[in-house]
This record gives sequence, structure tokens and C-alpha cells, in this order.
Amino acid sequence: MKIHRMSAVFGRLDHETLELGPGLNVLQAPNEAGKSTWCAFLLSMLYGVNSRERDRTGSPADKTRYLPWSGAAMSGRLDCRCAGNELTLTRETRRAAAPMGVFRAVYAGTNDEFPDLTGQNCGETLLGVTREDRKSVV
Repeated sequence: MKIHRMSAVFGRLDHETLELGPGLNVLQAPNEAGKSTWCAFLLSMLYGVNSRERDRTGSPADKTRYLPWSGAAMSGRLDCRCAGNELTLTRETRRAAAPMGVFRAVYAGTNDEFPDLTGQNCGETLLGVTREDRKSVV
């Protein structure tokens, strides 16, 4: 999978876009510029935000930690190439209880649905890594 671009309303990212070029991309920026937030956003685009996770003392759940600072609803877009297909993945929040719970995968340029790709199987289908195994990879 090759990621071309990500756009996010997620934590401190307020309608920001990150363009990625060919080869290895290194994010270099000062502290608190959003590097870790982009990483969390990418995981959320691929695997969703766990709405059942609860805040714990000193460790807020991702659904709380990455609430947009602007007060807008969490959302995002990821443009990528996978297995020869140009895809656009989107996630939106329609209900506060299900942040980024509305998932859509389409062929880029045509807006035709990409078959059999859902918000639940996206990461595993595109990367071959389950939600549970992803923590050992990152």
C-alpha cells in the first residue's frame, strides 16, 4: 500500500493535509506539531476508533484524546494505491458515540464503491495485519 495523501479533523489537526512523496517519508517537526497525531490518525483510518474504550486515570481513550480541538466532528480522508487500485477511504462521525464510525472506500476518480472493504476489515484487508496484531508492528 502506498499512501499519497491524508486529510484530517483529528486532535490538533484541523482540516490539515499531509502529502507523501515516493519512497520513505520522514516527518520532522518541533514538539507538539502533530507527528504522533498523524500516526494515530492513520491507525484510526485503517482500523477505526474503539468507541468502547474508556478513559483511565492518566490514559485517556483515543476517542477522548483525539477529539478535535476546534470542536468539529472527527473525520478523515486517505488517498492511496493498493494492489494496483487507486482508492479513497473516508471516515466521518455522525454520532458522538461512534467517532469516525461511517466508513466509505471508493475507487479514486470514479466514486464507485470498492467491493468488500468495510470499516471493520480495512486495515487487515489492505495491510494483512489484524487490529490486535497492529500494536506489535507499530
